[in-house]
Amino acid sequence: MTTTNPRWGADFDPDELARLETRMWKAYYRRQPARLFGWLILGLRAQAHASWPRAILASLYLTKAAAGFARATQDHDRFVPDIARAYRLLGLPDRVDAVAVARRELRWWVVRREMGLAAGAAAGESITGLYASIYGVAPEDVAEAGRLRGQAAEVRDRGAADDPDGAAGAGTAYWPEVSRLLRASYRSLHRALARQGP
Repeated sequence: MTTTNPRWGADFDPDELARLETRMWKAYYRRQPARLFGWLILGLRAQAHASWPRAILASLYLTKAAAGFARATQDHDRFVPDIARAYRLLGLPDRVDAVAVARRELRWWVVRREMGLAAGAAAGESITGLYASIYGVAPEDVAEAGRLRGQAAEVRDRGAADDPDGAAGAGTAYWPEVSRLLRASYRSLHRALARQGP
C-alpha cells in the first residue's frame, strides 16, 4: 500500500513516540527481541498509523534486521532489504525511495557502531538525512530533531559504558536524560513538519 500524503508519519504525539522509542532502545540493548518487537508495533502504529497487520509485519522485518545487526560485524548492507520491506509496508509516499530510506536508517546504526562513544554528532547528521529523505524537507528544517536524537544515542552509549551493570542494568543515571532528549527531538520534528503544511 502506498499513499500520496506528502506528510506521511507527521501526525504523531511526540511525547508518546519518545516514550515508545525509549522502551525500544532499552529492549534492544538488553537483548530482548520479543519486547523490542512489541514496542516497535506500538511505535509504528503511533507514527505511521499503520493497521495492526501491517505494523506487525513491518515490526517483524525491523526486529529481524536489528537483531541481525546486533550480532553482525561486517556486510551490514544485507539488512537493507528487510528495512526497506518494513518501510514499504508502512505506506511511504510514492515519491520516497524505500531502499534509499533503508540505507539511511542503517547508516546511523553503523555510524554509532564505528565511531563508538563519540558518535552523537555524526549519528545526528545521519538521522537528519533520514528525516529529509522520508518527509521531503530540507535537511536544515529537521537538523535540530536529528541532532537531539543523535545526542540521546550518545548519552545512552556513554552511560552504559560507565555503568557497572552494563547495558542490561537499570541505567538510572542515563535513561532519564535519554528520554528527555528523545522527547525534545520528536517535539522539534513535529514542529518542523507542522510548519511545512499539508
